[in-house]
Amino acid sequence: MAKYFVSVVVPLFNEEENVFELVHEIVSVMNATNYSYQILLVNDGSRDYTWTKIQALAKEFKQIEAINLAGNYGQTMALRAGFEQASGEIIVAMDGDLQHDPQYIPVFIEEMQKGNYDMVGGAKIRRPESAIKNFLAETGHKMIKSISGVNLRYFGATFKAYRSYLLQGSNMLGDSHRFLGAIVARKGTRYTELPIEIRERKRGKSNYKISKVFLVILDLLFLKFFISYINKPFRIFGLIGLINFLIGITLTTGFTVGSLFFQLNIKEHYLAEFLFSVFLMLIGTMFLSIGIIAEIGVYNYFQKSFSPPYKVREVITDEKIIIPLKLENQSSGQLMNG
Repeated sequence: MAKYFVSVVVPLFNEEENVFELVHEIVSVMNATNYSYQILLVNDGSRDYTWTKIQALAKEFKQIEAINLAGNYGQTMALRAGFEQASGEIIVAMDGDLQHDPQYIPVFIEEMQKGNYDMVGGAKIRRPESAIKNFLAETGHKMIKSISGVNLRYFGATFKAYRSYLLQGSNMLGDSHRFLGAIVARKGTRYTELPIEIRERKRGKSNYKISKVFLVILDLLFLKFFISYINKPFRIFGLIGLINFLIGITLTTGFTVGSLFFQLNIKEHYLAEFLFSVFLMLIGTMFLSIGIIAEIGVYNYFQKSFSPPYKVREVITDEKIIIPLKLENQSSGQLMNG
């Protein structure tokens, strides 16, 4: 696989009316730079002629590579497929509906190099949407910022540039692309945002539905777990289990001692309370067991997949050259300068 400096990853679903113009815009912008680049178009099971248009564009431009997914897996899976195929040192993700202006791509890259950032994202100046959607979006951003502890102004936008090592082994699932910035921009990661204009959609139909708001709320719970406890799940399950178990055993002991030594009539007056205390003990034991199983599962995952629970920014070779570290080298047990 050829190596590039920049990989532009674009997921596409029913964008036959936009893909031609989008590709020509990207090519025009990137050809005006000195960067070697590839454009990865990921067709996410489109039901129109998007794939046919992609095939024609691939014949026209040598920089284009394409992935045709065998079904509509959603934007997260389409992005993941593109990230795993990308060979650029810098990976730029953007939407395929022409709302993201390719003119910002070199701006992101220049800012990344100037400030030695790991991630540069676009924060909307204003978005051409209804007041309700804007309100929900702003509320969502505040919740994500609070949960993740990542100080980004705009989480939802796909339009970001990443150094490739941040995305190696990201294993995105569900709709986690919404929180990708929060997931990768954690301890030690250098990131910034630049103000950008979001263009009006010219053609085609938006795939966003207001019903997705409720799914985002569920995903926020997963985000909190992923960020805080993915490497130590026993702490959260164990804490819940220990609290329940201690409350349960304290109440059970109290009822038992009262029944044996103080004529406390559990059967007639406190049966429900006694059963509830036993229930708390069982729940506590169950959570403790889940925590242990989850901890073993995480350990086995990182051992068998050779995917370490950390990201490495760079290594210094014996030739004293600083280079990005590829994922396959991260399991070698080398000492790394991160």
